[in-house]
Amino acid sequence: MVKEDENISDNQIYSKISVKEKISYSLGDFATGFAGVTVGSFALYYYTDVIGISASIIGAILFFSRILDAITNIIMGYLVDRTKSKHGKARSWILWSTIPFGLSLVLVFSAPTNWDDTAVLIFSIVILNLYFLAYTASNIPYGTLAALITQDSIQRSNLNTFRMIAYFSTNLLIPAITLPLVSWFGGGTIGWKITMVIYAIVLIITFFITFFFTKERVKPVQIEEDNKKTSLKTALKNLIKNKYWVLMFGIMLLSFSILGLITGVNVYYAKIILGSADIVGLLNFLFTFPLLAGLFLTPLMIKRIGRRKTISIGLIFLIIGSSIMIFNTSSVFIISIGSIMRGIGFAPIMGNAYAMLADTIDYGEWKTGTRNDGLVYSGGGFSAILGSGIASGGIGWVLGLGGYVGGNASEQPSIVYSIIESLFIYSPIIISLLILLLLRFHNLDKFHLQIIKDLQERSYSNQRRNDEININLN
Repeated sequence: MVKEDENISDNQIYSKISVKEKISYSLGDFATGFAGVTVGSFALYYYTDVIGISASIIGAILFFSRILDAITNIIMGYLVDRTKSKHGKARSWILWSTIPFGLSLVLVFSAPTNWDDTAVLIFSIVILNLYFLAYTASNIPYGTLAALITQDSIQRSNLNTFRMIAYFSTNLLIPAITLPLVSWFGGGTIGWKITMVIYAIVLIITFFITFFFTKERVKPVQIEEDNKKTSLKTALKNLIKNKYWVLMFGIMLLSFSILGLITGVNVYYAKIILGSADIVGLLNFLFTFPLLAGLFLTPLMIKRIGRRKTISIGLIFLIIGSSIMIFNTSSVFIISIGSIMRGIGFAPIMGNAYAMLADTIDYGEWKTGTRNDGLVYSGGGFSAILGSGIASGGIGWVLGLGGYVGGNASEQPSIVYSIIESLFIYSPIIISLLILLLLRFHNLDKFHLQIIKDLQERSYSNQRRNDEININLN
């Protein structure tokens, strides 16, 4: 018979995760940021102002590429759940996908300049879709890994905090150094290409650290036999029945739409409204540095008042920060104050979104008896990608419809100024109000601990039953 204390020790459910492992895990998002932040902040700008593709066309390509990417997310999550390897089911994919991911980033910013317009357009469609496919093959297993490292909600929040600190460090770093690096390496397409090669090397090295210094510990209560594996259709039905996953889908969709708008419009707001593209580094710093500070404070607030109240207060702060900007949309000082407030306010939702998503995996197993870490996470990742895609694609579409003139800040139609201000200031206010509405229905944190206890009891019962069967057979 297996003793209860031994069972807890074997599963490592409540054991603390070392700082070394937390940092190693977080470096995966540092690596991801060198691709995701770069593409999110500069791909649209690169193809409109450097390569010369119409803003509406490249916006459409980015949007539909993200839609396709969102679909492949679900498939990738299902593949992760079906993976059997000596490295685990998530870490294996991190190992396999890291180098292709780095290479795809270089290709995105390597558009040929001596091809005709049609050929360049085809190149952008193919390469952007390859990039998003490589991103999915890397990011879905990486995100799933947090749920496999530990089942403890607090430890998951800590992992998520470390992860977000790493990611938003790149959000702070990359917008500040990218354009100067491109200029330093000669500008134009060659400057972009050399810069991306450096970013790809950093990505590959840091992702390998994540692979080598993390460990998968969490196992499903019931191990599926090869001939009784849950079909994708059944797994998707179970996913839709998970009401907390559905809520998190909506919350993450809206949250990443805010992030996509703020980071994607920054370069246009700096160039068109504030008069200099060089200010984009300042805007990103004033949003991201307070966000990082807020991430450090978020766990303390959660301990005092809980997740939902902490996130709600943050969103209200974000709304106030955006509203301040309305008083003078062209004042660098006013925009700076608003950006600082928005960064602080955005920290709680970013510091908890993926941890809350991981908790829905436990709820789904408790509700249906089947654990699908990869699929549940990929579904949440679907919403994040869709939100980012709507933001990045929407920016291009709306600017294109407004008659945006690439490469020229002084000859824009007057409506372009209004469009950029609306995307940058008013849209985050509206979206934040929608998130606050969804949060009113999310109360999983109130009984998540009891769910874990119930799952543990099922696990003990299954092990005892298996032990008794083995004894009888012998």
